[in-house]
Amino acid sequence: MSYFNQQQAPVTAYPPPQANYVVVAPPADYLPTAPPPPPGYPGNYDVAMGAPQPAQTQSRGDKAFLEGCCAAICCCCLLDMCF
Repeated sequence: MSYFNQQQAPVTAYPPPQANYVVVAPPADYLPTAPPPPPGYPGNYDVAMGAPQPAQTQSRGDKAFLEGCCAAICCCCLLDMCF
């Protein structure tokens, strides 16, 4: 028994376009624009805020980092021994 000619027609999601459907190009002087930013959002850095300043960092020293690493290792060892 053959089912070759018993397939249903594919279903289309949208109806075909109408015969009088015409696509119109925008005028030559049209420039697409984005919507304005939300209230409170800085728009122009030159006028309102000035140029962004580089971040200033302070040296805290290596002692705090090394103490934190040693404390973490000790904590891991204690947890390993207890559990």
